[in-house]
Amino acid sequence: MFLQRLKGKKIVIYGTGHVARKFYKTLVKHGIQEQILCFVRTKNVMEGESFEGLPVYCYKEFPVDNAMLICIAVHESIHTEIENIVKQRTEAYIWIYPYLYELMFGEPEQRAIEIPVSSLVQDYQKDLRLGVRLAAIEQQEQKNTYGFAYYIRAQMLHCDKDTAIQRLEQFKRLIMEWQCIGYQKKYLLVLNRHFGVIDGNHRVAMAIYKGQKTICAEIYPTDLTVKDIHGEEPMLEKGLLLQNGFTIDEVQRLEAVQRKYMEAYRKESINKL
Repeated sequence: MFLQRLKGKKIVIYGTGHVARKFYKTLVKHGIQEQILCFVRTKNVMEGESFEGLPVYCYKEFPVDNAMLICIAVHESIHTEIENIVKQRTEAYIWIYPYLYELMFGEPEQRAIEIPVSSLVQDYQKDLRLGVRLAAIEQQEQKNTYGFAYYIRAQMLHCDKDTAIQRLEQFKRLIMEWQCIGYQKKYLLVLNRHFGVIDGNHRVAMAIYKGQKTICAEIYPTDLTVKDIHGEEPMLEKGLLLQNGFTIDEVQRLEAVQRKYMEAYRKESINKL
């Protein structure tokens, strides 16, 4: 149904980040790349700038017409802001993020299933995706003074600073909601066939912080690893953090935080083998 909506439209992709790149490559896979005119962004566009081989324009200066569909390809933390900008000039737009993984992989093989949190921990053995998020949770709970800064710096490996700050604010809202009303099963993780977490790392971090035993997820028909899907930057591997300004002491601090909360889940996972 989503692809039908694109049929016959001139496609303009709003965004030049990881979501936009994945969306563009997915459209290429579906053979409709000839419909894509360009990328647009809110600001800070250089003359002659390109992304994935196509030109990038400032949205407010770009001539929009009725034959175009603006595909907002940004993370949920900033989509409302971008949507408000877009609809000042056109009603022909769609936020693509809710459809992205189904476009990439097809319909889920299993929907809304409850799985043990311990079955997910193996996916985090070689990186600090959870450590960064757990440190932020700790600062929100007034248990440290560094978690927010580490989180923003880590997010800036794959998005700009403004987006990183907005993602932190969204995460704080998730933490507060979880504290007030508990886990909401309607917020589903996105997993590959091997229980790799494609989307939902913040929810996994909260579940582990709270000692939760199960979490709800959808499993998609792909054997691609999470790193294959997202690239290196969002994985937050130790070497990457060290290459991008984190000190050895800071990385070790994150490792200690991650180890502290994951230890019980690791033991539970090993006992099941």
